[in-house]
Amino acid sequence: MKKKDKATKAEQAVGQELNEAEAPAVEADQPTEEREATAEEWQAALELAVKQRDELKDSLLRAQADFQNFKRRNQTARADGYEDGVREAIAAMLPAIDNLERAIDAAEKTDDEGAKALADGVSMTLNTLFESLKRFGFEEVPALGEDFDPEKHNAVMRETGDDPGKVLEVFQKGYKVKDKIIRYAMVKVSVEK
Repeated sequence: MKKKDKATKAEQAVGQELNEAEAPAVEADQPTEEREATAEEWQAALELAVKQRDELKDSLLRAQADFQNFKRRNQTARADGYEDGVREAIAAMLPAIDNLERAIDAAEKTDDEGAKALADGVSMTLNTLFESLKRFGFEEVPALGEDFDPEKHNAVMRETGDDPGKVLEVFQKGYKVKDKIIRYAMVKVSVEK
């Protein structure tokens, strides 16, 4: 009896599938107006889907552009931060450089041979320091005999002279790292008589 029940259920399932297969054929026999309405509905749905797709694509492109801009700004900020750190570190060493130069000048003004040998050692140390700092773009701002430039020089004294606008004396050397001044040269400037 169970085998018969299974066979009957299988026949019923096949029959139901046949009825479902015939259903679209009945719909195809629908009047033309109903089919056109369905076609119009499909067209409206397609247009809506295309519009949504375009909006999503536009949104995605904007998000990608925003992310690229963020990456670029972040890289620039990191590079600027690094450069600022280098400039600050070198600026903190400038008093030591000034003192080493003063020690060399003082030792060269004496007649003591020991002081002159010490000055040679300090001079070699200072040169090594300058060479190390040059890797970071460190260099002295030219001043003595140059035309006065307020972008590079800080005039603290004036003196009348034959060549106005020229730097006559340097009281404190100026330095820059790459193209940014970290300390202006403190100078005396010649002015007209």
